[in-house]
Amino acid sequence: MSLDLHGYTVSEALTMFVSHYNERLGRGDTSRFTVIHGYGSGGTGGKIRTALRKLLAAFPDEVVTDTTPVNPGVTIIMPIGKLPGGAGILTGEIYEFCINGKTESKILGKFRQFGDLKVKNALRQMVKNGRLSASRKGKHAFYSSL
Repeated sequence: MSLDLHGYTVSEALTMFVSHYNERLGRGDTSRFTVIHGYGSGGTGGKIRTALRKLLAAFPDEVVTDTTPVNPGVTIIMPIGKLPGGAGILTGEIYEFCINGKTESKILGKFRQFGDLKVKNALRQMVKNGRLSASRKGKHAFYSSL
């Protein structure tokens, strides 16, 4: 079985992937499946491929992936645990964005489409879960991925 994400925006593709993944687990299906995302026309990997792999890297305890199959336009997935929906996609993106550390204002600016309250709640939850460290630089809150 495979999931084809061609033709979707990155946000739609990630939402569709998480929904499909969690539905499989909900039915007790932990068998491997292939996600077809394409490689991208730029030669460096498509936007969906890049975003999907960033999301999967943010949740290593929930999924096992094979990102080196013969075709670089697919990722092979083995479900282990449920992935967070909606906000979980946001936290995966925040985690990646904060690898080199960012101020709260830069994070809010980058993810403004989600709304300040949702982003601040995601930051608080990520600090609580030990995925981000929080500190202060002068009067600015500063977050860094762990």
